[in-house]
Amino acid sequence: MAAVEVIPPPFFSPYLDDQLSKLAARQIPWERAKLLSQEECTLIRSLDRLPLSQRGHKIATEGAQYAKLYIDLLRKLQRVDTVQAVLVSISVMLADMKAFHYFHDLRKDNPLDPYQPIVKCLTMDTDEEFVHLESLRILALLIATDSTDFPDELLPTLLTSLASFINGPHLQSRDIATQVLNAVLGKKQFRSAVWKQGDCISGLVKWLKDNISPQQQYGAISCIWQLSFEQNAAEGLDKKYDIVALFTEIAKSAVKEKVIRVIVATFRNLLTLAPSQNLPSMFVVRLLPFVDSLTERKWSDEDVVEDLQFLKEELKERLEGLTTFDEYVSELESGHLVWSPAHESDDFWRLEVGRIQTEANGKLVRRLIELLNTSHDPVVLAVACNDVAKFVKYGGDKSKQLLNEGNGKTRVMQLMTSENPDVRYWALMAVQQIMSQHWLK
Repeated sequence: MAAVEVIPPPFFSPYLDDQLSKLAARQIPWERAKLLSQEECTLIRSLDRLPLSQRGHKIATEGAQYAKLYIDLLRKLQRVDTVQAVLVSISVMLADMKAFHYFHDLRKDNPLDPYQPIVKCLTMDTDEEFVHLESLRILALLIATDSTDFPDELLPTLLTSLASFINGPHLQSRDIATQVLNAVLGKKQFRSAVWKQGDCISGLVKWLKDNISPQQQYGAISCIWQLSFEQNAAEGLDKKYDIVALFTEIAKSAVKEKVIRVIVATFRNLLTLAPSQNLPSMFVVRLLPFVDSLTERKWSDEDVVEDLQFLKEELKERLEGLTTFDEYVSELESGHLVWSPAHESDDFWRLEVGRIQTEANGKLVRRLIELLNTSHDPVVLAVACNDVAKFVKYGGDKSKQLLNEGNGKTRVMQLMTSENPDVRYWALMAVQQIMSQHWLK
């Protein structure tokens, strides 16, 4: 296999680099390691005796031999200190871009090399976080510069390790795992696998809702931006994770241009690949006026200008001429009900109740009941209860039948005991309206 002409992804982690430097200075008694042959000990010692500045020439002439040595050692070593030492040696070797292909070439003899022995380190039972984090960093560097796919059988272990750190309590570990995820998402194989797994994405979304730095925001959003190039992800990101509303809020308060840039690029992908799934939320969060305001700013990156212009034109074309009924449907589909005029207007319900009943054989009513059952947002629940009351008031027996079929009445009655006072109030109003009507048995 020829050397891969790809620039490895940059990693910024003073925390991990500091640990690496300390471990690099530590002496390991390799001769006492029973699993090593005399030849392997000699190879290690011949390199260890050289100062870092002089190792480049030896690696250039004997790189293939050292790459095989390190991977073979990881395959059989079990002591934490020796595994740490080998990982440090691989990292030092990979500091030279010319060394990458020595590891990739190992696949000629074993289709799981160089990855399987490094992935094994991710499952090592140790409290020494360095073993897991440095293994992830090495894997990211090798995967991002590999012209072939990562072995499918190793994917679950790698993604489980990434998800555990991304969802974990330690900020520094989470940051490293996010950088690793960003590096591997350049490959379609990983975008598909990460979307299917879901745990990494949910962790990123949870992190973005915390008060994190602009650089950390950028890293997490960049992962989701890369995912948005996949059709399935573009169709499901907003439905599963409320990405449109979350990204809009982040962009409104963002202080770094690069954060807004990657958010706008994500919106462009969502609108291009899956307009029907994402337009409702874009309408509800009033993305078009926000995009209009962004176009008035000065940007140093031409890509932002181009993406904003695209969004402005597309949103204007698709949203222009929407009726109040269309707006109501968009809110329902997005799941983000707010106190917009349609919900409180008796004229709207008097005119449109028949259409709400019959649209796609009761689809809108089923969606309303679904939100009552699944949403945890008190505003959504309060507005939905209001809508049930209006629907019953102006819809007659047909409305009652549709609500009865979907157990809407039961759910509204349950919400009268909600912890939120607004939800309790509007649920009570809905129940009073229901009870004032003859209810179908």
